[in-house]
Amino acid sequence: MSQQQPPVNTLGRSLTKRYNRRLRRVMLDLGLTCPNRDGATGYGGCIYCDLSGSGTGASSREQDIEGQWQEGLARARRTNPEAPSAIIYFQSYSNTYPDLSALKSSLDKIHDWAVDAPIVTIGTRPDCFSEEAAQLLAEQLKYFEEVWIEFGLESADDNVQRRIGRHDTLQNFRDSCKLAHKYGLKIVAHCMAGLPEEKEDGLLRQVEEINNANCHGIKFHQLMVLRKTILAKQWMNGEIELLDDKQYIQKVADALEMLDPNIIVHRLVAEAPDSEYLAPKPWPGRQKVHSRIELEMKLRGSTQGCKRKTP
Repeated sequence: MSQQQPPVNTLGRSLTKRYNRRLRRVMLDLGLTCPNRDGATGYGGCIYCDLSGSGTGASSREQDIEGQWQEGLARARRTNPEAPSAIIYFQSYSNTYPDLSALKSSLDKIHDWAVDAPIVTIGTRPDCFSEEAAQLLAEQLKYFEEVWIEFGLESADDNVQRRIGRHDTLQNFRDSCKLAHKYGLKIVAHCMAGLPEEKEDGLLRQVEEINNANCHGIKFHQLMVLRKTILAKQWMNGEIELLDDKQYIQKVADALEMLDPNIIVHRLVAEAPDSEYLAPKPWPGRQKVHSRIELEMKLRGSTQGCKRKTP
């Protein structure tokens, strides 16, 4: 990536180059769960995850998948009136858990939607991804141009995984990435900055693992306190220190300098509805943080991957 090019290889730029437009995600909620919610590995979920499983909560409102799709597609078509206009995103909870029946049934329904949404992406945990799941997703390549699997890495430190109630492991992430590659799936890894007990170089360690796993995409998230979460109680009790926006921007810029330039950045910062958001405050809007991260890279004279250590 030369100095004349944008400092970050973003999804928006990648989609525009490919489709001459930015496709909009249509989030679908199957009403599933996670093993650290139902007692398989723990109860209550990750400390930062709300009752909707980081999703829309549409299933709890008894909105079926067809209704969710039509509503989301209508929003996408406001920006992109002509096809293709969308990406189908199975977002909430772990979509390959506790079994594959709900996901398979839903995938069978969406094949005709590929005209409007040439990409389908499925979010899950590494410890919920099996050979059977990989085979099911690979079958969707008959209908869609690409199938993405989104794995939450969140931390490369298993001690932090336990601290946040996640109870997954770094080895599970490595193994799941190998399995996804075997079946021709594109991997998007989620990483998080500011988790309790995370070491100073925690985000850099996550990026190193994502590079080594040959992931295709990455999402950066800051630790946010949302209402009705375990984290909210810990934060109100003074147990949690949060990054402010300046610290976050510096950490993400540092991480981008180490990130393989071929990995597409799907997200630079997370956001949540005002009605659910508690902290950190003040916090700029998503687009402002995005712009400030790219500005920081330009001020440094940096580009994505400029400090990456290659074998």
